[in-house]
Amino acid sequence: MSKPPLSGIVIAGGRSRRFGADKRRLRLWGVHGPHLLGHAIALLQPLCVDIIVVMNDGVAWPDLPARIVADEQPGSGALGGVISGLQAMHTAAALVIAADMPLIVPELLAALASWTFDGDVLAPTAPASPDLPQPLLAVYRQSALAPLRQVFATGERRLQVALTSLRWVDPGPELWQRYDPAARSLVNINTPDDLAQIQHWLKKS
Repeated sequence: MSKPPLSGIVIAGGRSRRFGADKRRLRLWGVHGPHLLGHAIALLQPLCVDIIVVMNDGVAWPDLPARIVADEQPGSGALGGVISGLQAMHTAAALVIAADMPLIVPELLAALASWTFDGDVLAPTAPASPDLPQPLLAVYRQSALAPLRQVFATGERRLQVALTSLRWVDPGPELWQRYDPAARSLVNINTPDDLAQIQHWLKKS
């Protein structure tokens, strides 16, 4: 039996304060390659029937091949972004990633999309932090929405903390061993130093 269809959600509302520019527009694959946000959307397209981008400046992105959804509460961080994305989806579950993770391995993403699990969220842990779920490389079911709203209402804004209050499933270390032993799928761009390191890796790949 085939799995039910997934939505894809890209969390793209970061203000890039530490980076100093709109990192979503970086073109790490050359001037004719995609920008960072376009790359994230392209990763999800083969796996998802609907792509949602959560951002608050959608007017500046008129040609995105995705539905743009504004944060219900601007400035509420990744937790608010995930809540807004889940509220907008039309499927029972969504594959969620961040826009600033350029090294996501497509095969790892496909494995998460096809994983069968019982719970609200399927979220791997980083090999170096096996007790903490990685909330922006994960599959969320619709059942996660109400409890995430409850956590948000308490004033908590840390998505990683919010996940620990849900029925959270870890696919285990085999996921990394098979698809991404260095766990570079989790690397994101926060600073110019991060960008330099990622560009170095891309040149070597």
